[in-house]
Amino acid sequence: MMFSFFKKICKSKPRAISFYGRTDTGMVRDHNEDSFCSLRNRRLFVVADGMGGHNAGEVASSLAIESLLEFLSEEKIKEIHGNDAEIHQSMLAAFSHANQAVMAKAASDETMLGMGCTMVACLLDENRLHTCHVGDARCYLAEKGSLEQITTDHTTVAYIHRTDANNKDIQVPRHVVTRAIGFHTLEGPEYHKNILRPGSRVLLCSDGLWNMVDHTRIEQILLNSSTPEKASETLVTAANEQGGRDNITALVIFY
Repeated sequence: MMFSFFKKICKSKPRAISFYGRTDTGMVRDHNEDSFCSLRNRRLFVVADGMGGHNAGEVASSLAIESLLEFLSEEKIKEIHGNDAEIHQSMLAAFSHANQAVMAKAASDETMLGMGCTMVACLLDENRLHTCHVGDARCYLAEKGSLEQITTDHTTVAYIHRTDANNKDIQVPRHVVTRAIGFHTLEGPEYHKNILRPGSRVLLCSDGLWNMVDHTRIEQILLNSSTPEKASETLVTAANEQGGRDNITALVIFY
């Protein structure tokens, strides 16, 4: 099941947000294993990038989002509203809930064995952006004319580059993720909190976007687009123009 949503505008005090998401199979793959979700009432946004044989990747990404939404229900979000510590713990727990659901599904069906997904989720609580992720699905924040990658890639190559500055040229498999939904890992999901200002723009995306479109081009598109829809569509088009070697998902939020 693929999550696809049209442009939505949600009004809340003191500020309204607008957002738009687009997912695309790309130019090489024969099916799309990415999923995304935008929920106006919960101000909750999620992108998941599936992996696994047959259709297992698509199942994993969809199930992970469904399970996260089950945990972060409207009632739950109302309960934790305004409490940064509770939001932090709830997002970590939601990822754990999703992880257990995907592992249980894989264990119950041998055709799904080894399936999983990377995932990034953002919850907007007043002017605070709470971000949680595993893997190399990314969240970017654009403001004051520049673009910052909020998330850290949980991959072998990123880990080596972070921990040993002398090993920048070491050759390792680029796409080996060290944390993912659907697997037991020593480290859990990563959490960040950022303050949004009027004019802030947020991008959630799968690696099919940022592997094809460099940081500078993403920054230009995100800052120069007049609407979230224009930004999302232009980002996906840019990834396909560069070869579109993977599924592409871009979910953009204007604050």
